[in-house]
Amino acid sequence: MREMTRLLFNKRFRITFFMFIGFFVQFWWLGKTKRFLHKDTSAKKYKAIYTSQAKKFTRVAVEMGGLIIKLGQFVSSRVDILPKEYTDVLSELQDSVAPVSSEIAIKRIEAELKGKVSELFDSFNHEPVAAASLGQVHKALLKNGDTVAVKVMRPGIEATVALDLITLKVLIAFARRFTKVSKFVDLKDVYNEFDEVIMEELDYIKEAKNIEKFQDSFSSFPGVTTPNVHWELTTSKVLVMEFIEGVKINELDKLEGASINKKKLASILYLSYLKQLMEDGFFHADPHPGNLLVKNDGTLAYIDFGMVGTISDEMKENMVKLAMSIYLKDAGGIVEAFDNLGFLRKKADKNALSKNIKVILTGFSDDGFSIDKINNEGFLEEMREFLYEQPFQIPSRTTFLGKAIMTVFSICNGLDKEFDIVANTKPYVEDIMSGETSSSAKDTVLDQIKNTFLNVIPATRKVFTLIDQLESGDIRFQPSKAFEKNMMNQQVFQTRKIVLAIFGTGLLISGAQIMAQNQLAGFLLMGFGGLITLLQVGRGSVKRRRRPHPTFKK
Repeated sequence: MREMTRLLFNKRFRITFFMFIGFFVQFWWLGKTKRFLHKDTSAKKYKAIYTSQAKKFTRVAVEMGGLIIKLGQFVSSRVDILPKEYTDVLSELQDSVAPVSSEIAIKRIEAELKGKVSELFDSFNHEPVAAASLGQVHKALLKNGDTVAVKVMRPGIEATVALDLITLKVLIAFARRFTKVSKFVDLKDVYNEFDEVIMEELDYIKEAKNIEKFQDSFSSFPGVTTPNVHWELTTSKVLVMEFIEGVKINELDKLEGASINKKKLASILYLSYLKQLMEDGFFHADPHPGNLLVKNDGTLAYIDFGMVGTISDEMKENMVKLAMSIYLKDAGGIVEAFDNLGFLRKKADKNALSKNIKVILTGFSDDGFSIDKINNEGFLEEMREFLYEQPFQIPSRTTFLGKAIMTVFSICNGLDKEFDIVANTKPYVEDIMSGETSSSAKDTVLDQIKNTFLNVIPATRKVFTLIDQLESGDIRFQPSKAFEKNMMNQQVFQTRKIVLAIFGTGLLISGAQIMAQNQLAGFLLMGFGGLITLLQVGRGSVKRRRRPHPTFKK
């Protein structure tokens, strides 16, 4: 209580705290009065409140700066927490605020680098080339003639961030106690993720290490670059790196003027992100156009590595499983993959969710997914409503992953309206299978191929569709009594035959995969698998008899 009293004397805390308390009161009052309103009227009032609150939050965030802007950006991607009216407004919130005076910035640089700016640099541009909520960037020239970007943290921002985090913690404690939000979202987990990301951004040493890690990974990747770090002029509050001249990747007119091949650029961006996600497990978590510059020769430059993410091997495996389940239109498999990835809330009704996903999957043709489909406003609207109404959550450490993926897809579509995901993915998969990429990536993909029998999936899709229809009742199966009796007699035999056939097929595929590494082992596995499979086919021919045919009714 004493701590709360102390905080109330702080103007910044009061503005933020009472703004959110006002939001809570609005929802509480509408919740009490909606019983007297028509359902449609109540829904309109809720939407109006969402929009007005989002606009007020945006206005206050821009005025106050600091962590409030970051909070708005963070939750703008949490469609599991906020409805469309909120996220639409907050998604427009830009991390761009008025810079601090050059005198204040220079004092911090000189204090951190222990020297006068005039002694450290041959020239220093007092006007920042970019300003954000936590820091700003100045252009300078080193004594050796190198042009550099000097990134300096705002003086006093550490105290502001600390206060904003305390404010957020108080508000979350209030929400957990007096609202029902915590039943659907783990607010403590959301706070911990946000806190972790912000703490990373307050240390430029970590950002410099992120740059070098990315640089090492892409040293042999054509068409991608990052700025070089000048470690002798870098501290936790000042980062000096190579200044890269280029245009933002979404400035299409400038790209055309420089004769940049936009289709090729889209492929480079997509493949570089595919490498980060599927091979490195380390990715740039904030790939907005301001952080993706294109040089005159068409090289793509990643800058600003304050926000990065990691993907565990287990998550990569489950992402592959999810993709395979979507390809098969296997609603149950999709639900299982979502659950393994942590996307389902506690006590989610998986059966009901599976049925809803099955309905969505019917809206896609056999051609699969394309940029146009996932970037279509109607589809995005349906998915947003679906996520908000269903028991979904965006687990920690995946908020920025999802946002990054959608941002990359959007940029690729802007560069190339006919961008083909499958065609651009194929070369990467071929590189993996030929051993031209890291062994870990190859092992991950090979394991998934073996586990799902990718080579035989196209031939079995109709079987899966038929089973789904039988389970859902779309097709009713009415066998004759003779057929039913014969089916019962053959059940054990057929089950054993199928199991052995699948086992044989698995040995065939596994043998083929390892043939390049060990011909003898591969040949033995293929031979043994082929023998088992042929035996089952032979047994099927011997046992085949004239049976009464079942009747199918649509």
